[in-house]
Parts: sequence; structure tokens; C-alpha cells
Amino acid sequence: MGSIPTLAFLTDGGWLHIGPPYIYININPVFLQIGPLHLTWYGLMYVVAIIMGLWVIRGYTARMGISNDIKYRVVWWCIVAGLIGGRLYFVIQQPNFVSYYLANPQHILIGYPSTLPWSTVYQNPNSYACLNPATCNVPVQPAALYELLANIVLLVIMLYLSHRLRRPGVLMLVYLFGYVITQFLLFFARANTVVAFLGLNWGLKQAQWTSLIVFILLIPLTFLVFRFSKPIPEGEIPATYGIPQKPKPDTQKPALEETADEEERSETPEDEHAAAEGAEVVEDEQPVSEETEEKIES
Repeated sequence: MGSIPTLAFLTDGGWLHIGPPYIYININPVFLQIGPLHLTWYGLMYVVAIIMGLWVIRGYTARMGISNDIKYRVVWWCIVAGLIGGRLYFVIQQPNFVSYYLANPQHILIGYPSTLPWSTVYQNPNSYACLNPATCNVPVQPAALYELLANIVLLVIMLYLSHRLRRPGVLMLVYLFGYVITQFLLFFARANTVVAFLGLNWGLKQAQWTSLIVFILLIPLTFLVFRFSKPIPEGEIPATYGIPQKPKPDTQKPALEETADEEERSETPEDEHAAAEGAEVVEDEQPVSEETEEKIES
């Protein structure tokens, strides 16, 4: 019974209300406040994404022979690059970064105004969109949703290819090409300033020019990968194949020598005496020649 009012609150005038004619969102970006500390849904989604990402790649890293130590070291660097570099790049690439984006941070997240039936309307007075009355309760393109769906499709493609590609570097090329292509297309829906580049005025935004430059740089990189990267044979560990490894200490040989010494020391005098008698018996049992037999008879 307790879940029914909660569901009604979420879908009927609460956090989310679907049409008509748009999708209305009334979520406070801060879900928990402890003194001056504000915990936001945006930050929580980063934590959820990191945990889910580690869960998704666990099978792939095991097949590649990548240790947990290397995996977590790479993950931490990716977190730093994603949180600090990725999001800031989107903001500072704008020509009016100081006068526009710092003064109006709501423009960091919202898309173009739109009348499409799946347009989103931010209604919560604490949302970034409502920091400016001109953008509050205005239907806009759900650019963030488009990017989420594009990344999910790219992830599914990469997981499919991860079971089939044996040439190092190709899977990374798939990601880089997929990312720059999706970013180029998605920024047609983002409300960013159109800029010229090297005298070319093609109606593109800064992020789209960046995507074009990266795409061009990926062409010679692709040639180098297919020229020098060799497929990994079946049964080999991809993470270490072709990479010189430090020799492991030979702990088996000293153990065998120590065992042999112990066996020698374990021989008792009785064993040595028995061995000597056995040798004498062998000497006594040696065959006697015919000449010796004639001398004995005479």
C-alpha cells in the first residue's frame, strides 16, 4: 500500500509528469543537504555509473588477463579525466565562457527550445534551468537523454565486439570513432553558439569542429593500428602477449636440491653396511672363467 502513493507522486504532478504535451520534470537537483554540503542527483548518477561500469567490464578484463590492480588504477584516472576534463571542456570551449556560461550556469545543461512531444520542461525552482526565469518552464530538446541513448548503443556494440576482436587497439578505435560521430550529431540539438574555424563558417559549434579534427586524426592512427598491431593467437593472454615479462624467481630448483640433501642425510650406518654387503655379494657372484676352473681342479 505504501508504494502506491509514492508511484502516484512520481508520475502525477510530482517528480515526473508525462504530457500532454511535454515531459515535465520537477526534481530538486539536491537530494540531501548536510550543513553547507549539498549532495546532488547529478553527482549520485556519476557514482552509480562508475559502479555499473566496473560490473559490466569484469568479464572483459578477466578474458584479457588484466589484473584488478591495473583495472582500478585505470578507472581512477578515467574518473579524474571524466569529471574534471570532460565536463569542463564542454564549458570552456565556448567563446563566451566567462560572460555567458559562468554568469548563467543553467546553459551548461539544457538543449534548444523545442515543441516536440518528448521535449522536457524543468519546473523545479531550484533547477539550473530556473536560475534564469526566461528558461524556466520552457520546453527544450532532451539533449542529455539523446546522449545517454547514444552511449548505451555504443556500449552494446563494444561489448559485442569485445568477444570477437583479437587485434589490440581496434576496440579503442571503435569507441573513439563512435564517440566523435555521436558528439558531432548530438550537438545539433544542443543550444551552443555557432562558430567559424580557420575562416570556415559551416554553421557548426565548437564541439563539432573538435569532433571533425579528432576524426581526421583518427585516420592515420587507424592505419598505424592495422599496420603494426597483430592479432593475438587463441589461448594467449592479450594483456601480456608480446610484452617482455620479468623472469619469475626459480623457487622449484632449490627445493629439489634441499630434498636431495635431506635424503642423503637420512641414510643410516645400517643402510650403508647393507649396501656394502650387497656389493660384496655381487662381486662373489661374478662368473668364473674356464682357465680358473682348470687350475682349481688341478
